[in-house]
Amino acid sequence: MRKLVNAIVALLALASVVGAIGCNGEEEATPTPMLSPTPTATPAETATVTPTPIVSPIPAPQLRVHFIDVGQGDAILLDLEETEVLIDGGGRSSGVVEYLRDYVDGPLEAMIATHPHADHIGGLIDVLDAFEVDTIWRNGQDYYTQTYRDFTSAVNSEGAEVNWARRGGVITVGDLTLEVLHPVEPLFDDINSGSIVLALSYGQIDFLFTGDAESEAEADMLVQSLVQMPDVDILKVGYHGSRTASSLDFLGVVRPEIAVYTAGEGNTYGHPHEETMSSLQDIGAKVYGTDVDGTITVVTEGVEYIVYSSPN
Repeated sequence: MRKLVNAIVALLALASVVGAIGCNGEEEATPTPMLSPTPTATPAETATVTPTPIVSPIPAPQLRVHFIDVGQGDAILLDLEETEVLIDGGGRSSGVVEYLRDYVDGPLEAMIATHPHADHIGGLIDVLDAFEVDTIWRNGQDYYTQTYRDFTSAVNSEGAEVNWARRGGVITVGDLTLEVLHPVEPLFDDINSGSIVLALSYGQIDFLFTGDAESEAEADMLVQSLVQMPDVDILKVGYHGSRTASSLDFLGVVRPEIAVYTAGEGNTYGHPHEETMSSLQDIGAKVYGTDVDGTITVVTEGVEYIVYSSPN
């Protein structure tokens, strides 16, 4: 009996061993319990930081302002991509048409005749013949010369929209907006002082175009309250640098960094006059003139500007 019991015990032990072995003869591994990871930092120490996206700035279009060398006269081209505005055109045979051909694409969007003197409107006659002009701005002052009559005839033949510029108005052409600072009704008897005066801001860069406005027009602009006289970066000096313009009071308000006068080399008027050059230097302006620097071009994207010249 004892032998039978011992046999049974042995069989039970063998069955226990066999159960612990898989069908392929390998032992089943005891599963390792999963443990939560030990934290290495508090939530405050692992705060998520959202990265700042890198944005590439879109370059602003470049505005190019050309103070064209036309001898004794004014001709200024504003060129912003597909938009071109011409302020005056010099005298007859000024060569302004040849200059414009390199820059005007399609029609000339706007033409501005600051006043009816021949050294400002003479070249515009050829421009009207050579280019389609969408809009023409004038000061509305008549002047009984042959050049003026020819200019008026060319304007009428063009079929463009014609407007009178008056203080407080604006001339909007594409993305350019020029504020009219002068003239005002009634017009000055003096033709020069009836000139259209325009302020242009492109981004942070400010321009002032004064035509041939003399000191009486400057004084009137300083005392009127309709529009504020700007502190500018670039000034087109009035009346070719004559001593009868660019008064100390006027320059003290506009305080340009760059001053550009237009004059013909060896002109009979003696422009620019020494008094004006001295006044400009006294306020710290850097002075350029077409008689010595040729065509002067200011290029800006609205934050900074570069001045180029082409000395004769």
